[in-house]
Amino acid sequence: MTTPAEYSPSTRLTLRRPALMWAVALGLLADALLRTPGRPGLNAALCALVGAAVVIMLLRRRCDPPARESVWMVGAAFVLVAALTLRDSESLAVFSVFGAMVLLGMAAGRAATAWAANALPSDVAFSAIRVGLLGAAGPLGWGRGDPDAVPTSTGVSRGGRTLLRGTLMALPPLLFLGALLMSADEVFARIIRDTFQIDFEMVVQHVALTAVIAWGSAGYLRALLVPDDDIMSQLRVPRPGLPAAEISVALWILNLLFLAFMAVQLRYLFGGATLVEVTPGLTYADYARKGFFELVAAATLVVPILVAADWAAAQENERSRTVLRGTAVVLVVLLVGVIASAAYRMWLYQQAYGLTEDRVYGSVFIAWLTVSLGWLVYTVLRGRRERFALGTIVAGLAAIASLYVLNPDALIARVNVDRMAAGKVFDGEYVAALSGDAVPVLVSRLDRLPEVERCKAIRMLKERWTGERRGGWRTWNLSDARARRVVAPLTIPATCPPPPPPATAPASSSAPVAPGNR
Repeated sequence: MTTPAEYSPSTRLTLRRPALMWAVALGLLADALLRTPGRPGLNAALCALVGAAVVIMLLRRRCDPPARESVWMVGAAFVLVAALTLRDSESLAVFSVFGAMVLLGMAAGRAATAWAANALPSDVAFSAIRVGLLGAAGPLGWGRGDPDAVPTSTGVSRGGRTLLRGTLMALPPLLFLGALLMSADEVFARIIRDTFQIDFEMVVQHVALTAVIAWGSAGYLRALLVPDDDIMSQLRVPRPGLPAAEISVALWILNLLFLAFMAVQLRYLFGGATLVEVTPGLTYADYARKGFFELVAAATLVVPILVAADWAAAQENERSRTVLRGTAVVLVVLLVGVIASAAYRMWLYQQAYGLTEDRVYGSVFIAWLTVSLGWLVYTVLRGRRERFALGTIVAGLAAIASLYVLNPDALIARVNVDRMAAGKVFDGEYVAALSGDAVPVLVSRLDRLPEVERCKAIRMLKERWTGERRGGWRTWNLSDARARRVVAPLTIPATCPPPPPPATAPASSSAPVAPGNR
């Protein structure tokens, strides 16, 4: 690992120049590709490809080579963003972008060195703060500890540098204030347009997006390329070293509380369909939703408590620590009971009403939480707390990848149409309103729908998937292209009733107010 001394001001300056140049280039590229309406697709993948290439190229110019794990994280982040070109679901897009941000943050957490495999939860938190602060600082972060931030010989005269910097400093407020003044006075706006042939509002939008992306990119590259070992090595949360027996007593009190809750709620938790049918006012929605929130609350409480309890316990008495870990296992078992109940409730909910995005993603979350709890037992409760953080993150990324394989919207369409064929309730408008991922499945099953539902679905599909996608080629993805291709040959049968007239807003009962009385 490179020591701080190796990153002298001249070395930092060598890294800074290309980093800032490429940050501006990334800002311009993002403005050209991302400033368009519609869900990101091919444009985000192209930006990610260029960004990953820039990161790898700059890492090779460092004094020390990057850790293999950091290169893999940058590559995995690119894959997650590139996956936006496969599916059309907006929910999957959000998860992909979030997962990519986590991977990039981990890669830059300790300046592309090998640290994540044995990172404690506190290390992950401090590294996230470091990346966030440097990202917010943008190019200003490059000046830290660098007395020679500006080279004395640049090939440009001092007066030329002064004029250039002054112009650059005045440009953002000039554009912003100019746009405001043009909006305030049409005559002034016409004079500016006729004189300079410039749309100031459009220029402000371009400059703003370019500046934001360039600023954040400059800060991120600073966090990735230059280590801050002199600071990060000093960031440690003091360990209290509490007696393990005392912590065991505290956990047993929580266990008793949890046991009492489980005993009181036993019939409710495991009553299932019979309880729903015999309880007045209780629906499957209430039964499942309450169980899911109990699961989230229990997980939010138990997981940090177990990690903190293992960290805070003193190391001197191995027998006491063994008792502590046994107590923690009991707490985990109780939570597993709640997880099983919540999973069963969700299954009952889906059997009664079919699938929705919330129900599919909730089920995947339950699976991820179960894996995380198992990993907690295997690592934290076996004295390997430093393995817990990365394993949990990897499990979350695996859950996102499984969603891409599962294709939730296609699954929802397939299950709900098959349920309708079995005589159960079917919400055709919801299925037709899903993303392009569901369209091929729905079109292949149109003949299973009753005539009214089939006519309604065809109208909605033709309305949504005819013509060009918003954003053109920039927002292209494979599912969207397939949806438009399978919808194109569809025709509305002549037997379909005409669509209902659009609803009109009711007239206001209040009398109009005269302009002079407003």
